[in-house]
Amino acid sequence: MKRWLCILLPVLLLCGCRAEETLETVSDEWLVPAMAQPREVALRLPENMAMPVLEQEGRKLYLGENYEIMLETLASGDLESSIRSLTGYDSSRLTVIRTQQGEDDRYDFVWTTAGEQGERLGRGAILDDGDYHYCLSVLRSPEEALVVWQDVFQSFSLA
Repeated sequence: MKRWLCILLPVLLLCGCRAEETLETVSDEWLVPAMAQPREVALRLPENMAMPVLEQEGRKLYLGENYEIMLETLASGDLESSIRSLTGYDSSRLTVIRTQQGEDDRYDFVWTTAGEQGERLGRGAILDDGDYHYCLSVLRSPEEALVVWQDVFQSFSLA
């Protein structure tokens, strides 16, 4: 009898223990996390620069006498795609210099292109805050002064 009591007592104690069922609802809808709003870009343009010639959502184009300046805001994540859209080249064909600007990553690069206006030199910078790529690109004729562009690229930052 003691033997049965020793077996029956642990069985009775364990009878109340069982795993809780968890139910899960599956939906066909995908929830997309909301992205942060784009930040403001701070940029000091050359003195003779007027209002943008073309202004679309996330894009501004400024035209000068022998140059053009483009500001674009692209979704972050694919740096290769952003560089290709600015330059027409894969990043493997360019020298891309990565630095830190505050809490954001900065990528600088140069390229050349030929078109209807002859040979053009391009310089670009991308600021990556994790949500967006803020892109600055300048196409200019080779004769254009370099000093002006140094000021423009040094002033490129996020507000």
